Amino acid sequence: MKNCEEPICENNPVLPKLVSSEYLKLIENADPVSAEALKKQVLPSPQENNVQDFETIDPLGEKYYQVSNQCIHQYPNRVLILTTGKCFSYCRYCFRREFAARQEGFISNNEFSKIMDYIRLNPNIKEVLLSGGDPVTGGIERIKYCLENLRSVSKNLIIRLCTRSIIFAPQAFTPEFITLLKKSKPLWIIPHINHFAELQAPQIKAIENCIDAGIPMQSQTVLLKGVNDDAEVLIKLFHKLTCLGVKPGYLFQLDTARGTSHFAVPLKQAVSLWKTLKNRLSGLSLPTFAVDLQDGGGKFRLDAVALHENISNITETGFTVVKDDGKVYTYKK
Repeated sequence: MKNCEEPICENNPVLPKLVSSEYLKLIENADPVSAEALKKQVLPSPQENNVQDFETIDPLGEKYYQVSNQCIHQYPNRVLILTTGKCFSYCRYCFRREFAARQEGFISNNEFSKIMDYIRLNPNIKEVLLSGGDPVTGGIERIKYCLENLRSVSKNLIIRLCTRSIIFAPQAFTPEFITLLKKSKPLWIIPHINHFAELQAPQIKAIENCIDAGIPMQSQTVLLKGVNDDAEVLIKLFHKLTCLGVKPGYLFQLDTARGTSHFAVPLKQAVSLWKTLKNRLSGLSLPTFAVDLQDGGGKFRLDAVALHENISNITETGFTVVKDDGKVYTYKK
């Protein structure tokens, strides 16, 4: 293992290899099985060269909802702003892997101003998601600029800070930064956390400091083969998050980005796993199990009711969905 004081970073035509020093420390401090699960998330594999026919550059169909290259308006009441393609570490299963490789710079003031004008012209927009990449890579001044401009639109506009920096760079959550976030309420931090071994002392401290400051958190987790496709791993993770004051929000079935099929958990196995979670976790600790449908179909719940009413043709490689509006989508993996 390389020295933890230096991040691993290598050029790659699709997605660079980048692992933060803090994540390397997590790997070094984890038990052997957990360490392998953490490594798999960030270290490139030759399996990434195995691109399936159904895998795409834009697995969520975000192109259908683009207001601009860095603003997506898929749902009536909220927009997503792609602040940057840069991250503290690059996850090998990332569904925006091509965007991350192309767009490392932070969103310009001019582009952000245009998005603010769009939000002002659309009063139905009640929430804004700051995403990327990871917006926290922009630093406190860039985040401050974004938050102040958003707050100038409406004091009741809900802001979601979507980030993996709690795990990859907990040192970013300084008292100054936490104070800024607190002043920007209503604001939620949406941390991306996949394994209980990602929650060690620095990460726990960053979470506790945010919670103590009154900043709510709701996590999201991606179900990954060889990482967390085990009931005991997920139960331990979601219980630990709940104890810290973080509401487990979503457990996502893998998106169909190019070169990620080796991370896919077959749907039947995933549903069985989720049912185990449902039987062993309380409502406080149980996340919503969902998938982002291909071709712009949006989020679709994969709980028992949804499976019974809307899904057919379930196989090891996919399924067919009929949404409430009658549109049919096919998910393949």
